Amino acid sequence: MTVTESAGLAQQPDTMLTAAIVALRAPLELRRVPRPVPGPEEVLVHIRAAGVCHTDLHLVDGVPDSPHFPLVPGHEIAGRIAAVGEDVSRRRVGESVSVYYYDGCGECGWCGEGLENLCRAAKSKWGFNVDGGFAEYVCVPARCALPIPEGLSFAEAAVLGCSGTTGVHVVEGIAGVRHGEAVVVIGAGGVGLAAVQVACAAGATVIAVDPDADSRAAAVGVGAKDALDPGRAPAAQQLRALMPEGCDVVVDTVGDDATPRQAIAMVRPRGRVVLVGYTERAASIDVADIVTREVRVYGSVGATLAEARRTFELAAHGLLRPVIADTYPLERVGEALARLRGGRVTGRLVLEP
Repeated sequence: MTVTESAGLAQQPDTMLTAAIVALRAPLELRRVPRPVPGPEEVLVHIRAAGVCHTDLHLVDGVPDSPHFPLVPGHEIAGRIAAVGEDVSRRRVGESVSVYYYDGCGECGWCGEGLENLCRAAKSKWGFNVDGGFAEYVCVPARCALPIPEGLSFAEAAVLGCSGTTGVHVVEGIAGVRHGEAVVVIGAGGVGLAAVQVACAAGATVIAVDPDADSRAAAVGVGAKDALDPGRAPAAQQLRALMPEGCDVVVDTVGDDATPRQAIAMVRPRGRVVLVGYTERAASIDVADIVTREVRVYGSVGATLAEARRTFELAAHGLLRPVIADTYPLERVGEALARLRGGRVTGRLVLEP
């Protein structure tokens, strides 16, 4: 569908174009809706780029839960501040920003610890419980609009807002990767490529695992020492040939019915496995192997505001750069989602409203 007069989607004053989920497993629908107005302590962001994440496909499919309808997805958001609400300096108008997509309740213990990503009563989680970045504008709290370092494009900044921040949370916040450790990253997509770079920045030796040759090449290109093809032989078998005792940390960004078990088989006794990705398929794991080798298994979701700031600090120093596969106008969101679902993406796709 394209934006045309006949479709009733022509530009109108004080409106904006959006792409919304209107039913499970249905194509997103282009809609023209009123442009939001920033309230107190909020800014209006004119969106210039929105990353397309696998989580957006999960929302379309209702995995693990169905979102409310209609919902504008998109939680990787970057743009320029177009207006500000009360109690926000007008000097911020025109500032290039990336959006931290959690706004916790501010009252629970998790928020008190700075862990808004675990808040169960979040006021807003853009692209999940409120309309997100598959649109021309979005209002967010001023504190969630993080300045983009010089030299980063809007597309790069948008992708860093989730894949980059998730990589930092996984590697630094959850796994606590240290200099000299060996890290395996399963899946060299957006999050996987970010995790490779953050682990390399920590001084680790990193090996990636991905069935796609281009994705393996991308992982090596951003710092991985090697990239294993699980189609050639079981990844755990290949890894054990290189490291008989196993590695220190495995990050699983895939989370299908087989990769968690593979991750556990790769890690050394008392090593750490971090599960990031998930699908609708239940995974089978060897509990006895976890118990007898004292393997530590962690889950990881999103990132904190502090880790979002840390992400852009790494980017400013050239230690973290997202891989952009392609960009699409908002009107072609269906093509972008279909391409992602088909597994024909190295890095991240980005919409440019």
